[in-house]
Amino acid sequence: MKKYDLTVLVKSDLKEKALDKFVGKMEDLVKALDGKTGKITEMGKKQLAYTIKKQKEAQFLTWVLEVPPKNVVQLEKKLVNDKDILRHLLVCLRDR
Repeated sequence: MKKYDLTVLVKSDLKEKALDKFVGKMEDLVKALDGKTGKITEMGKKQLAYTIKKQKEAQFLTWVLEVPPKNVVQLEKKLVNDKDILRHLLVCLRDR
């Protein structure tokens, strides 16, 4: 399995319980793809440089994930199709 860093911009109008539910949903998704979730970092609500899907603010979340390379395409498809995600960035971390 390779390590990845996932940064997600989530709609800012999600309440605390809905955000926790979203985090749980993401962890279940990674587990369903035979992966592991690591540390999650909530960077809070931030102003966007430009509007995305009629949103001017977003919640920023980052994860360190371990996912088999064959399942990364499926993960990307799920992230694109999620209604709560405005943008995402999935980066492969290099081994040192």
